[in-house]
Amino acid sequence: MLADKFICNLLGVELLEVGVGTARAELTVKPEHMNGVGVCQGGVLFSLADFAFAAACNYAEEPVIGIEVSISYCKTVKSGKIVAEAKEISRTRTTALAEMRVTDEAGTLLCVARGRGYVLQAR
Repeated sequence: MLADKFICNLLGVELLEVGVGTARAELTVKPEHMNGVGVCQGGVLFSLADFAFAAACNYAEEPVIGIEVSISYCKTVKSGKIVAEAKEISRTRTTALAEMRVTDEAGTLLCVARGRGYVLQAR
């Protein structure tokens, strides 16, 4: 997961914890993350949640690639650290399902997401 140059290097995402079906990642909101109305761009929140989703689901030998993510934004953020927590809630031979929550430093919910991934079968 740390080889993801876009997320880790460009956006500044740091992987804090990873376990079997769980992950936590964070980033510090910077001026370059802002949109035209002065709040953190939704795509930054989405990317953080998506990275945590990938880290949570890629614990087994068969890699998981995202095939669908839905997200609902709850509150804006302008500065500080934001944290995404992901938890795999279902896994079959072919799919994985996870829920992600992104919060600010005070624990305020910024967005919730659900991701579905395809489990690539070992050849």
